[in-house]
Amino acid sequence: MSPLAIATLTLATLAATGPAHADGGTMPHVSGKGLVTAYQALGYDTAVQLKDGRGARRHVLWPSNWKVCDQHPRPGSPLPPRAITLTVVKTHESCGDGR
Repeated sequence: MSPLAIATLTLATLAATGPAHADGGTMPHVSGKGLVTAYQALGYDTAVQLKDGRGARRHVLWPSNWKVCDQHPRPGSPLPPRAITLTVVKTHESCGDGR
């Protein structure tokens, strides 16, 4: 099974536990939070592009093992029609800013 298929399956499994949409169609503050918490805040129908904060192009297979270091757009901005970008690292790694 490809990493994309595994990630899709994992997110589909998580979808049953979260809200359907982000509150009010605005970008919530998810930097510094776990990736599962970020998905719950965004709503699982929000298109998300993940970027490896280490630049190693790693794939996120288990969202619970990752945290968000940066987000685009910024909190409070309207959710764009295209995918948002979350920069993530493994939970035991530093974001580079002390988080």
